[in-house]
Amino acid sequence: MRTLAQKSLALVAVALVLAIPMAIAQGTATVLLPEDLATMNPYTTTAAITMQVVPAVIEPLVGVDPDGQYYPILASEIPTVENEGVSADGRTVTWRLREGVTWSDGTPFTADDVVFTYEAATLGSDSVRAGAFAAVESVEALDDTTVAVRYEDFNSSYLDQFQWGILPRHATGDPTNMAAWDFNRAPIGTGPFLVGEWRTGDRIILDANPNARDEVAPNLERVIFMVVPSEETRAAMMQRGDGDVMLWPGSNLRDVWDAAENVTLDTAPEIWILRMFLNLGERGNPVDGQAAHPVLGDVRVRQALAYGVDYDLLIDELALGRVVRATSPFALGWYACEVDGYEYDPERAAELLDAAGWVVGNDGVRVAQGAAHAPDGTRLTLEMVGYSDFRLLEQTMLVTADLWRDLGVETEVRTVEMSVLFGGWSDEAARKTGDFDILVYDTGTGINPQVHVYDLLHSSNVPRVENEGAGGNYARWSNERADELLEFAGTSPDLDARSDAYCEVAELVNDDVPQIFLFQFAGGNAYATRLEGFRTSTWAGLMWNVSDWRVE
Repeated sequence: MRTLAQKSLALVAVALVLAIPMAIAQGTATVLLPEDLATMNPYTTTAAITMQVVPAVIEPLVGVDPDGQYYPILASEIPTVENEGVSADGRTVTWRLREGVTWSDGTPFTADDVVFTYEAATLGSDSVRAGAFAAVESVEALDDTTVAVRYEDFNSSYLDQFQWGILPRHATGDPTNMAAWDFNRAPIGTGPFLVGEWRTGDRIILDANPNARDEVAPNLERVIFMVVPSEETRAAMMQRGDGDVMLWPGSNLRDVWDAAENVTLDTAPEIWILRMFLNLGERGNPVDGQAAHPVLGDVRVRQALAYGVDYDLLIDELALGRVVRATSPFALGWYACEVDGYEYDPERAAELLDAAGWVVGNDGVRVAQGAAHAPDGTRLTLEMVGYSDFRLLEQTMLVTADLWRDLGVETEVRTVEMSVLFGGWSDEAARKTGDFDILVYDTGTGINPQVHVYDLLHSSNVPRVENEGAGGNYARWSNERADELLEFAGTSPDLDARSDAYCEVAELVNDDVPQIFLFQFAGGNAYATRLEGFRTSTWAGLMWNVSDWRVE
């Protein structure tokens, strides 16, 4: 039996343990930025640099992890139909918030702050996010930890509604005049850090938030963002050990990082996919019922061209292995689809061209002989157009054109300025009017693919006189089943069901080849080997997991 003295000592020992903080923030990480922020209010700017810093201070309701999966931050759960967070008709989303969360000044975080964020985003004359809330009918605080967001119709982007963060009503100001807020330079947030000092054009110093909840309490005591415009200077600082993270290092620095023992380049796939848009319609005839393209109107020709691309050559030799293969528009995240795609097979390509009625002529160029949409004797000639000042894109076109010429496809390559390629209907841009054979450029979709892929693939979005060129289905592709699936995906709150629909669309695209997917770009950041816990994410800015960072 223990004596009273022994019991007293034991109680003292327990009390001492309980008095010791579970974790003590320590150490400083230095992040090198190419430019300063204009504001730390993400509702008044679209500058990309802002969201590389602000999430360390201001948090959203939910986040997206590197695998493209949603996870709760200020919300206590992801709202779904199953947990009654989404109504049966999809028009009301009920957000249940974490309890016990406080702002960095100690004030409780409540549902009213979510309501205020909506007010600021929609009422502020200087808000740049009003458009993202256009489908919202109302936002109501049902109690301190419950918010109801009501929509005119189901909004497939409901999980992203407050992606820029929640603003504190008590520490901001008039929601109609955000530009006048002191908050813009000294924000009060719920995140792991708070703004300690901001020296314009020089540095922003973030200190650990003493009121941060356990889930986001940082390991670091401080993060310093130094503004260093020169890329060469930033790289030299990283090599000397004067920086821990370099944001957006240029691809020209890869050899530098390979040779540096104290710096690592951390990459993640980007959303951008380099692809070819094949025009299935008659050139320059953007009207309903247009005739088929004389060459590309035949799916066998389109499949032959896809088999005629040496993807490994493009990825390994031209891009030096710094890109990854893409086989569909649904490449990443919760909607990622496994599609086999096409491999380089010139023999199969030749067989398909023969079967499509394109035979090799005396000079090696194929000519129509029983082709589906071209008179006999028509030469198989195609023009490939991309935008200028992008060496890898131009090399990709030139190499592919050579491979297609070996198949008997006479291929011309041309580049134009981006403003020309991406011109509008009033500019009579070829992309809009359909006056092209093949366009080559990169495009991609965010964590909610619906708006982007609906625009690219739904038949209603073929640019035409009736919609004044508003659509983005530049391939002029029309597939009734794909239309049904895309319409369903835009009305269902079930992410699994939407993913299944998208993957069926991906297979239809793979079979019908309105686009040929070449490769997906990768991007990243350089970081010092002494910094632990750093990870680049496709879906979030630099600070998405700053709580996990620690220095040796």
